[in-house]
Amino acid sequence: AFFFSFASRRPWITLKLAVSIDGALADAEGRSRWITGPRARAAVHALRAGHDAIAVGIETALADDPMLTVRDAPPPRVPPTRVVFDRRARLPVGSALARTAREIPTIVVAETPDPGTAGALEALGVEIVAASSLSRGLEALAARGVRSLLVEGGARLAGSLWEQSAVDRLIIFRGPVVFGAGARGAFSFVPAQAIETAPRLPVRERRSLGDDTMTVYAVHEVPAPDAGTFTAR
Repeated sequence: AFFFSFASRRPWITLKLAVSIDGALADAEGRSRWITGPRARAAVHALRAGHDAIAVGIETALADDPMLTVRDAPPPRVPPTRVVFDRRARLPVGSALARTAREIPTIVVAETPDPGTAGALEALGVEIVAASSLSRGLEALAARGVRSLLVEGGARLAGSLWEQSAVDRLIIFRGPVVFGAGARGAFSFVPAQAIETAPRLPVRERRSLGDDTMTVYAVHEVPAPDAGTFTAR
């Protein structure tokens, strides 16, 4: 993320997805708690602690009402900013994120925010960032000091980021369950790829966490700059 910030106007983005054996984020009724076990969830909290911000899409925020805080890992000196990508700023004022916005920085990135809802959220301490596109929203986060962004769902946001080549690391936590017909696929909104041209992602790490597995894929690589890039002061 540090090196990437010198070459890009957006944050370094890690996409984290917890999936079933058959690659689903949720069962046919949209339920996703808990696909993975305690050790995997603790690893996710350690990931959160190492990022400047944690993001979800509005559908995930509405379905799960998450806190997006670090709880099962040593807390960082500065808590990660919470981010919701929400075109109309529909985040409920009674949500956990809105209610705690004065305690932990919370940003809603919206394309056309509803004035009434946006005003109510701002009154609670939520920052509304108007952005005409996802890429503009990412640039706005970088301008606010977000160098590294951990995206935790859902499928629509993951698909939009993938389509724009805005995923740098992909981390898959796979739980030992099969959801079967009608389950919500993790990559349902990713553009189709032919088997001959689909890129094969290098594995950077693979770890067993109880009955779950964590796999880290390198989607993009960023070479370290030459020594002459930096000037000692």
